[in-house]
Amino acid sequence: MTEKIIHSCKSPCIHEELAGEFKLVSAREIGKDVILNLSLTNLTTEAKLVNVDIRAASVLYTKKEINELLKEHQKVCIEGCEGAEIPVVITYAIYENLLTADNSIEVTAACSSESYDGVLIVDTNVVLDNPKFEIKLKKKARLNKPTEVDVVFTNPLKKEVSNIVVTAEGSGLLRDPITVKADSVKPNETITIPMTIQPYKAGNKYLLVDLSTSGFQNAKGFLDIEVPDGE
Repeated sequence: MTEKIIHSCKSPCIHEELAGEFKLVSAREIGKDVILNLSLTNLTTEAKLVNVDIRAASVLYTKKEINELLKEHQKVCIEGCEGAEIPVVITYAIYENLLTADNSIEVTAACSSESYDGVLIVDTNVVLDNPKFEIKLKKKARLNKPTEVDVVFTNPLKKEVSNIVVTAEGSGLLRDPITVKADSVKPNETITIPMTIQPYKAGNKYLLVDLSTSGFQNAKGFLDIEVPDGE
């Protein structure tokens, strides 16, 4: 979260008169509305009428903008030595099909006033967490024997998700990654996706699992598996 001025300015300069920051007030979860408050503070004793242009966009990890999610303009009068909060709401309905695989949203506010030179930029980046899932070992792992594993996923989203793809890998557990596909799952419905591994090395191993659907990409999970030496 940063605050900066975008060009040199003559006195009086707005970044010496006004301070701001974004505060996230909602959960960082895919499927939930993203709610922030833009908090602005008047650093002087004189009241200010501030123009605020707010934008939000889905971005890559490089900060390259991909899809615009929100664009709005507001005016707020802030009394001397006081503050004001402007709510910013990005609903799930807005961003659900527009996120990148990084689940990253960049939110920016450009604050200006006719009485002051310059533009104060306040920005923040919100990275949303993918839904969780469970990985269950159905029975004790055995060296060089097929072992069944269940991936259990409950859909927390408000919509049905489809194109479910589960990929698993793990040194000592799988010589090559395996992929299993599953059908759609409705909101709050639970699906169990069976997989079979065959441990080929003894010791403590990690099964790494990636779960992707039409509603989100690359949810990660892992299971610690102890493989006994011999029978």
